[in-house]
Amino acid sequence: MDKAHSCRLWNTDWQCVFRRLIPATLVAGSILISCPALSFAQSRTVKLNENAFAFAKELITQGRAVVDKKNSWRDHHPMAEAENEFIRVHGFAEYGKWHLGIDETHAEGTKARYKFPFGDFKNLHRCGLLAVKSRAHQFGYAVIEKAAIRLIEIVNSKEENQSRRARKEDNWARRNTDLQSVRPAGVTLR
Repeated sequence: MDKAHSCRLWNTDWQCVFRRLIPATLVAGSILISCPALSFAQSRTVKLNENAFAFAKELITQGRAVVDKKNSWRDHHPMAEAENEFIRVHGFAEYGKWHLGIDETHAEGTKARYKFPFGDFKNLHRCGLLAVKSRAHQFGYAVIEKAAIRLIEIVNSKEENQSRRARKEDNWARRNTDLQSVRPAGVTLR
């Protein structure tokens, strides 16, 4: 076999392979591209629970926010038994107020409908909001992530204001103590 003939044979074989490979690659690629797109579209069914967002802000205003550490949520979130008891006593409408997300693929009146819990049914927990922020970011729920960030900012700002107020009160107490120690005995200040 001469060299020119073997090259033509070789090129023909590769052309045949490419002709078969290209359609198969296109089909596989379109499946890979469309499947994540389908699952991505399904994941968009979790929406921000506006009632829960307003309720969380109200809890913070009332001083019912626990400012705990970042990874404390596993110790503070309610267990399934506590959730079931809360639902039995208060119903799903109240249960839903403690979750920043609503999954519209699940029926009303089911625990599966409510996502991203942030409290223990008594208080909002900063660590719960940090967990919500992290999970929402991880799964691409930007609106829920932004809501959690906003609530964290409100909690932190309230905490800073309380700390500032406590420092001022401390300073006043110290000043009054200093003034009393400087004042001569028997002299009253008016």
